[in-house]
Amino acid sequence: MLGWTALLLDHLKPVRVTLLVLAIAIVASFSVDQVAELFLIALWTDPSEARYLALLGSSALAGLAIWSAARNAYRLRYPRWPTLQDERAAALRDWLPRALGAAVPLLVCLGYALALARLPHGPCGLASHCAQRGWRAMGLLMESAALIVFFTTRRRLWHAMSRRMPRLAVPADRPSGERRVWRVRELGALPVAFYLVAVVLNVLATGLIALRPEALDGIGPLSILLIAEAFLCYSGGLLCMIGDRRGVPLLSALLLVSASLHWLHLNDNHRVRQYPAMSTHVYPAMQPPDTRPRFDAYMDAWLDDRCAGRRPCPVIVVSTEGGGIRGAAWTALVLGRLTAELDAVRPEAGEPLFARYLFAASGVSGGSLGLATYVGLLKASASPDAVSLERRAQDLLGHDFLAPTLANAFFVDFTQRWLPGAWFDDRARALTRAWEAAARRQGIPAFAQPFAQLYASGDADTPALFLNSTTVAEGKRFIEHPFAPIATPERQPWTAGLDGSSWLDPRVPLSEVVLNSARFTYLSPAGTLEAHTANPPVPARLQLVDGGYFENSGTTTLLEVMRLLRNRATQRGLALRFIVIHISNDPQMSDFIDRHDAGHPLPLYSAACPPVAGPVRDSVRGEAIAPFDALLHTQAARGEYARMQLLHALKTDDAQPAQGDVLWHFRLCPGNYPIPLGWTISAPVFKELERQLDQYPLAVMREALRAQLAPDSQ
Repeated sequence: MLGWTALLLDHLKPVRVTLLVLAIAIVASFSVDQVAELFLIALWTDPSEARYLALLGSSALAGLAIWSAARNAYRLRYPRWPTLQDERAAALRDWLPRALGAAVPLLVCLGYALALARLPHGPCGLASHCAQRGWRAMGLLMESAALIVFFTTRRRLWHAMSRRMPRLAVPADRPSGERRVWRVRELGALPVAFYLVAVVLNVLATGLIALRPEALDGIGPLSILLIAEAFLCYSGGLLCMIGDRRGVPLLSALLLVSASLHWLHLNDNHRVRQYPAMSTHVYPAMQPPDTRPRFDAYMDAWLDDRCAGRRPCPVIVVSTEGGGIRGAAWTALVLGRLTAELDAVRPEAGEPLFARYLFAASGVSGGSLGLATYVGLLKASASPDAVSLERRAQDLLGHDFLAPTLANAFFVDFTQRWLPGAWFDDRARALTRAWEAAARRQGIPAFAQPFAQLYASGDADTPALFLNSTTVAEGKRFIEHPFAPIATPERQPWTAGLDGSSWLDPRVPLSEVVLNSARFTYLSPAGTLEAHTANPPVPARLQLVDGGYFENSGTTTLLEVMRLLRNRATQRGLALRFIVIHISNDPQMSDFIDRHDAGHPLPLYSAACPPVAGPVRDSVRGEAIAPFDALLHTQAARGEYARMQLLHALKTDDAQPAQGDVLWHFRLCPGNYPIPLGWTISAPVFKELERQLDQYPLAVMREALRAQLAPDSQ
C-alpha cells in the first residue's frame, strides 16, 4: 500500500501547478459567494450569446492547455523520480492528463449547479432566462465529453492519416509508450512551437491589458479567469519541467525573488493617484496651491440658503455601509427612490426636494461608490430628472467592473511582482478606469475629474461627501472630503482620524477617492499615498486600505460632521432637525433600532426582516485562529457600536416630538436571491433590491418628510 501511495505522489509532482490551480478554483466555487455569482451570471442571467461562446472557448483552451502540459511533463525524464517510468503506473500517466483537461468545463458546470442550489426560492421572476439554465450547462457537459473523445481518439486519427501520408511520424499506441526525453527541446517541433506561441501570446496579452485594461471586458470575468488558468498551468508546467529536470527549485526561487522585491518596496506600483494624469507606478509631482473651498464657508452658504425663516431647519444626512457592488447598488437605489418619492420641486430652482436638503453623506467602500454615483447623477444636469436617477444608477453600476480588474491582476500585476522597479498601472487603476468609463456613458464626467471640482462654484448645491478609508500603520480613519483641511491646531473634529485633505492633492480624482475608501482586501491593493508639498504633514507617506477595517458603518464620521454643523448653527442662533438615513447592506445584521428606548419619542423607520435560521456556531476557537477571528469580528462590533452612538446622539423633544430628530434605517434582508459582494452584479440582484425597497413604508416616509421639507413649512 505504501508503495502505491509513493508511486501516486511522485506522479502528482510534475503536475503540481495544475493541481494547485484546480484546487483553488474548487475551494472558491464551494465557499465564495462572489464566485458563485459569476457562474450564475455566465450561465443563467447573461443574455449575451457571444459571452457564452467565449466561456466555451476559454474552457476548451484551459482544458487543452492543462492536458498538453501534463502530457509533456510525463514524457520528460527526472533523475529524482525514477518511479515515473514504472510500468505499473502507465495507465495513470495515460489518463491523468486526459482527466485533468476534461475536468475544466465539468468543474464550470459543477460550480453553476452549486450556485443554483444556493438560490432559496428559484428564478426571482426571470422566466425568460429559465430556458437557458439547462442548455448552457449541457453545452459544457458536451464540451467535456468532446475533449475526452478527442484525447482518446486522436492517435487513431493520426495513425489513419499517417497511412495516407507516409511523411507523418507514426505515434505510439498510448501516451505512456512514447519515447522519454531528457530535455524540453527534444519533445518535438510541435510541442516546442506551442510553448513559444504561449509565451508570445502571454506577453502580448500582458501588454494589451497594460495599455487597455478594458480590452477583454466583452468576454466576462469567468472567461478571463479560465484564460489566466490556461497560461498559469501551461507556463507553470514548463518552469516545473525545466527546474525539476535539473534538480533546481525554480518556482521556489521565483517566489523568493518576488517576496524580496515586495519586502524591500522595490516594485511598488500601487501609489495613490494625486491628479488625473498621474499613473500608479510614478511618484507624484509637487502639489499646486490649495484652491479647495472651506467647509465653514460651505456650511454658512447651506444654512443661509435652506434655513432662513425656518425653525427648526430640516437637515438630511446619510451614512452608508461598505459591501462592494452590493453596497453601491443598494445605496444608489435607496437615494434615487427617495429623490423620486419626494418629487415636490422648487419652481424657482428646479431642484428635487430631497437633494436640496441633503447636507452631507458619509460612506465606506461600496457605499462610497453609491454616494459618488448618486451625487454625480445629480450634478450631471442642472435640472436632474428624479424619476430617472434610479434607472441611470442601475445602468452605471450594472457594468462589469470585475473583468478589467481580474485581467490586470492575473496578467499585468502578476508580471510586475517579478520585476524590479514599478513599470505598470495596477489593478486598482483598472477598476477606476472602469468606473470612469461607465460614468461617462451616463453623461457623468465627474469620476475622472478632481473631487473638489464638484464644489468649485462656491455654493452649496452639491451634497458634501465624506468618504472613509483606513491607514495601515496608524490604524486610523482617513477622512476624504473635497474641502481644504478641516482639522487645524485649534479644531480637531476627527476622533482617531486623519484629515485626508492634508495629504491629498487638490486635484485628486473622484474615482481615486472612492477607490481609497473601497480598497477591498487583496482584490484592490493597499495604496501608497505620498504628500508632495512645501510643508508635508507628518508622516508624509501613508498606506491606505478599505474604510471598513476601522468600522464599516460610516456613522462615526457622520456624527462628527453633524456636530460641526450643529455647532455652526448654534453660533448663528439656528435650530436644526436632523433627518438621518442609515443604509446598511448586510442581510445578517440585526436592526439596531430594535434596541431603542421606547420611552423617548424619537421617530424611527425601518423594515422587519424574517428571522434567519442557521446553525449555531461555537463561540470557542482554537488558540491558533482565535486572534484572527477576534480581529475580524471586532470590525463588525465597532460598526454596531458606532450605529448605537448615532442613535443616542439624536435629539428628542418630549413636548413636541415633531420637532425632534428622525432616523430611517434602510436594511437588506435575506431574500429570494443571494446578493454577493465583489464588483459585478446581475439583473436578478437588482430585482431583489427593488423588491426589498418596495417593502418599505415609503408613503408614510414621504408624507413625514414633505411636512418637514415643504417650502412653506415653518
